[in-house]
Amino acid sequence: MSFDDLPPQTPINANADAYAETCLRLSRAVAENSRAVLDVTYGPDYWQKLDIYLPEEPTSEPLPVLLFFHGGNFTHGYKEWCGFMAPVITAFPAIFVSVSYRLAPTVSYRDIMQDAFAALTHVRETIAELGGDPKRIFIGGHSAGAQIVVQMALQHEARRAAGLPDDAFLGVLPISGSYSRRLADIEADESLRVPADVPNSPIEIASKTSAPFFITWGGKEKEQVLRDGPALVAALKAVGQPVEHHVFPDDDHFSIHLNTGNADDLWTLKVREWMDRSR
Repeated sequence: MSFDDLPPQTPINANADAYAETCLRLSRAVAENSRAVLDVTYGPDYWQKLDIYLPEEPTSEPLPVLLFFHGGNFTHGYKEWCGFMAPVITAFPAIFVSVSYRLAPTVSYRDIMQDAFAALTHVRETIAELGGDPKRIFIGGHSAGAQIVVQMALQHEARRAAGLPDDAFLGVLPISGSYSRRLADIEADESLRVPADVPNSPIEIASKTSAPFFITWGGKEKEQVLRDGPALVAALKAVGQPVEHHVFPDDDHFSIHLNTGNADDLWTLKVREWMDRSR
């Protein structure tokens, strides 16, 4: 089982470490009691893997898919942090896919985005074998994963260079991201860094794309998240991009993600609404 061979990671801080422990405990229980295909490889590296969670019973019609990226500041995290989300998603019914990707500083942030596109490509090419509909994929992520999915939607040239059409996904659902962050400024290789006058952060590259956005954050987040959520919403609206948003006033950076495992959570209900609308 994928939970038994996780490489150790350094502590982050007390709250983040407690969140990580909770995620792993809840997700292990789900993996042990679900119909799931774990550790599906989409590349040669250890981290290039997917966990795919399926409804309890096979269905006669192809199902929508949620592809989800974990957080961890691009330096920490596992796909196993997100398996706890699966039961409410698969009950729709739908398929839930949790993605691992290579981590900094071992690789560059461009490599991380390449992994994101590669994971999406693999799911599009293979999910029909497990009953999924490759034309009804939605992407979401928490924290660093939120920035990943926003950039997947807004980095048009990189997405197309990866062989993905503009309608490769039908909705973008980022949770608690930092969208003013210029990842190119913190490339390990200085030769890859983008000049300061070239737009790079999600807010800077906001543009129209075919998939609508649902952007959420908690009312008790750190200052950057509280600032960047509204700023990204405004930037997208300014270019005519369809976008909805919601602030969960009582949630912090970690509880907002843990609550997605609840069937009545507004974020989870939005996923279901958009999936139902895609039929």
